[in-house]
Amino acid sequence: MTVSQKIKLALTDSILNALALALIFTWILSYPMHGPFLEEIFGPKAYILGHVFTFCHGLGLFVFAFLPPSISSEKRIVTFTGSIICALTCIWTFFPSVNPYIISGILGLISAYLVLAWVPVFLNEENPVITIGLAMTAANLLLGLAGFTHFLSYPFIKIVASFTGLAPLLGALNISNKHLTSNLTNEEPGRINKTGIILSVIAFSAAAYFSGGLWFRVIMPLFYSRWPEVIGLDSFIYAVFYFALALYARKFSYIWLGPVALSLLGLGLATVIIGLDRPVETIITLLLLIAGLCATDLYYWLTLRGLTKMLNCRKVFGLGLGVSLFFITAPGIALDVQLLPSPLSSSTTAVFGACLLFIINPLIIWFLRPLQQYEQDKNVSLNNFDEKNRGGNDVKAGDDKLDREIPAFWYDLTNTEKKVYELIYNGCTDSEISEKLVISRHTVKFHVRNILRKSGTSNRKELLQIVKASK
Repeated sequence: MTVSQKIKLALTDSILNALALALIFTWILSYPMHGPFLEEIFGPKAYILGHVFTFCHGLGLFVFAFLPPSISSEKRIVTFTGSIICALTCIWTFFPSVNPYIISGILGLISAYLVLAWVPVFLNEENPVITIGLAMTAANLLLGLAGFTHFLSYPFIKIVASFTGLAPLLGALNISNKHLTSNLTNEEPGRINKTGIILSVIAFSAAAYFSGGLWFRVIMPLFYSRWPEVIGLDSFIYAVFYFALALYARKFSYIWLGPVALSLLGLGLATVIIGLDRPVETIITLLLLIAGLCATDLYYWLTLRGLTKMLNCRKVFGLGLGVSLFFITAPGIALDVQLLPSPLSSSTTAVFGACLLFIINPLIIWFLRPLQQYEQDKNVSLNNFDEKNRGGNDVKAGDDKLDREIPAFWYDLTNTEKKVYELIYNGCTDSEISEKLVISRHTVKFHVRNILRKSGTSNRKELLQIVKASK
């Protein structure tokens, strides 16, 4: 298989992976998590039902984060979970009086498992930025279309709502068809300030999601009260910004999306100080907040992926998503029960929020330096490998450049394993690898075992046969 064929195959796989998550999130956002279908079908009960689902979904993310990989990625459990969600969605829709709160809680719990079942797919992704960008873009486009349900008759709304249950089932079937190998090893991540990294991620989540969510919760009703005919427009705007930011992150680096997100949210709050009396001010504020929340979401997903790999800890994803869900929903609840006054009543709140976002910015950059260095090292390693593989006619006899195709298991290897593999390719023994990488022979054997497992070979002789075949 040529390099171009591999790229085309990887892109197709990324699109299918994105579609799986898009289907799951479309169902979540359009129905049980305060979606338009929930309001149309359950009426006054929708508010409580939405919070029951959200609480149970967050609880499920925390609990299922501790499941062993053998259970969290078990294909039969994933398919069964999608089937149960589909069946319960139909029951919930056509029989709304049959224990709706219990069904809402069950859906919240098991949908959390389904989201985390997608995480190994994301960890194995060769194009993670494109995958999460396409997934959230598609989900918000579909959510925007769901916003037009108020034009439909009630019986037709129930039929469409019941069919949304097919979305997580299709997503589960896609996930269960994946043959996944863990990208995580027992390799120590090195001497890094884990506490500082974790606290900085929590601080970013709290600052961005809470302050951004608080203002978005206040600005959106104001926007739609002035232009009720464009209800659902925010989802389409969100999709456009998300896709544009994903392209930016792919071309440059997602690391800087964090500071960009906090800055955009801070500017959005700063515009409130001017006042929202004129329509143009409301529109500018809304656009800044949507762009800031898009950058926040994209950065957060990619950061959790990077931290999971860097810390070799799968729990990071579930716990991180659970924390973000808490900070997203907390502002709305606090406003509804009047624990917090409306921030529009005083410009002091806007000034304080904007200052807080700008102050946290440099702290996030400082504490997440190890992650930035990790991503840079990974990219340099992969680029060096690609250059060696694509030397073409420039490769001379005796040159150290490698003229071969990238093996399929290459993307599953850690940075150290990639170095060990390259040395094995060049015919180095364990002792020579130990000397060149300045590591013990025991550590070399540990990395070789991981390479054998990820390459699907049982011994070094079989691995060398694959290496020779690629020359």
